[in-house]
Amino acid sequence: MDKRRGWPAPGATLLKPIAFNLEEALQVENIYRPNLTSVHDYKTGEVTLSSRDGAVNNLRFLRIWLDLPHNAFFAAVSYLDMFLARMRVQEKYLTCLTLSCLYLAAETENCKIDVNKLLTVSHSRCTARDVLRMANIVKEKIKSAQGTMTTPSNFLDIYLDIFKYVTEQWEHIISKELTQIKENMLILLEVLLSDSTTAFFKSSVLALIVFQIEVDKIMSVGLPNKSVYFLGEVLQFLTTVREIQLKCKIKNGELKHFYMQITKIVKQYEIMQTWIILS
Repeated sequence: MDKRRGWPAPGATLLKPIAFNLEEALQVENIYRPNLTSVHDYKTGEVTLSSRDGAVNNLRFLRIWLDLPHNAFFAAVSYLDMFLARMRVQEKYLTCLTLSCLYLAAETENCKIDVNKLLTVSHSRCTARDVLRMANIVKEKIKSAQGTMTTPSNFLDIYLDIFKYVTEQWEHIISKELTQIKENMLILLEVLLSDSTTAFFKSSVLALIVFQIEVDKIMSVGLPNKSVYFLGEVLQFLTTVREIQLKCKIKNGELKHFYMQITKIVKQYEIMQTWIILS
């Protein structure tokens, strides 16, 4: 971390390896979250941003249906976007490409996927041989990006680790529901990656804003009933968010712009979820 600024004192020694992880993730985040500017200039019959979003939503469905970890989804989206950033793809091949990316992502996460089951669940007309052949093509085209995968979920883990060590009474803010809170944040990240208006924001930005949105909810509910000590914890939280923002080199104007766009999509998602529950 920036020694001239430093981080809050608690857990400073333990924070060093986390700081290294953040530095490492920042160095490669653009590789795994490419801006698909080429998709704006597509020819008839080629994959559009809209069809790309549809494919990512299909990945969400398949992840849930096959009970895969969130990281398999994030990795699959990264493979898909990296491939689309390098290659022009015909719409007719998008389904096969999407399935092959999920197959590769499952391998990355050491999860076993039966290709035939994947085809059955997705109602795809392509064959297992098609998926495996496409997976090899994807590997070849994105081989320059092989190595440690860096996704929004990786940044979220780093931010959570940072707060664990710089906030003395972290549990006073998040109660004992960290598992559910993290699950909520991962779902929101999936929603954002499924929308091309926010999908290509830097992973560090996506994770930081989702983290801030979720904790803001917790604090807004708990703050009126907490002690003065809790107010100090809130201040420390806000200070640490600012430190992360500076370390990630996110300008205030950019953060405000990103925050407005992301919160708009998150609110739409929450309204839809409420409607589904009430129905």
